[in-house]
Amino acid sequence: MAHWITDRQVAGALLRFGSEEQKRRYLPGIARAEEIVAIGMSEPEAGSDLAGITTRAVRDGDGWRLRGRKVWTTNAHRATAIVLLARTDPDLKDRHAGISQFLLPLPNPRVDVSPIRAIDGNHDFNEVVLDDVPLTDAHLLGREGDGWQQVTAELATERSGPERILSTLPLLRAWAREAPDSDELGRLVAQLVTLRRMSVSIAAALDEGERPEVEAALVKDLGTQFEGEVVDAVRRTTRSEERSEELARLLDHAVLQTPAFTLRGGTNEVLRSVVARGLALR
Repeated sequence: MAHWITDRQVAGALLRFGSEEQKRRYLPGIARAEEIVAIGMSEPEAGSDLAGITTRAVRDGDGWRLRGRKVWTTNAHRATAIVLLARTDPDLKDRHAGISQFLLPLPNPRVDVSPIRAIDGNHDFNEVVLDDVPLTDAHLLGREGDGWQQVTAELATERSGPERILSTLPLLRAWAREAPDSDELGRLVAQLVTLRRMSVSIAAALDEGERPEVEAALVKDLGTQFEGEVVDAVRRTTRSEERSEELARLLDHAVLQTPAFTLRGGTNEVLRSVVARGLALR
């Protein structure tokens, strides 16, 4: 997962919005799997509503002072850098304006990273507290005030990746070995193939320089529903005493992880609002 975010989101953002200095600094290390870059978007009071962020970057002479708090920041405890979304002009009435992105090397003495442990005890998520972190304009990713446009472009990549629909694939495969003639299995496999084709088509659109935010939100919504349906199908169609050790282990793990499927990358409710607004404008 560490390089899943770094390769898929951060590298693309650097290629599109980064300065030449930032590209030279980070892209070779990313390609060599030496750099792990976290993304600080969500906040305690904002959640999936990124326009509600309160983290501030305040001008301080020729630089900035960054203060605020991020939560659910994946791999911040392992990261060599973090991309942070902050409000740089709080006076604008448009909630989507006056937001910028910053690329900050880690560790930093003014950045405190604390674990948020999952129900199974695993540590992937973190709380990140920013205590007047000093920045220069060289830390700015892209242009000041363009953060909203940049982050929505990144989210199209995050939400549409083929790996988004594969969280429960090991469970599906284990179940297929034990229930090869199940009609339910056939339906889910057909759904998986369709979702993958949709995902690949979005990847092609991104390669062409398009911005398929609506399509990406739709695929992510359908994909997380599919992942949950796999778990439900295995629970309904198999008896606990008849499950193999492998199937039981994968099912137990998937049950604990299922609530996160519809949260990471935006809740299903937020994704559906993105789709509805996007379609209304077409």
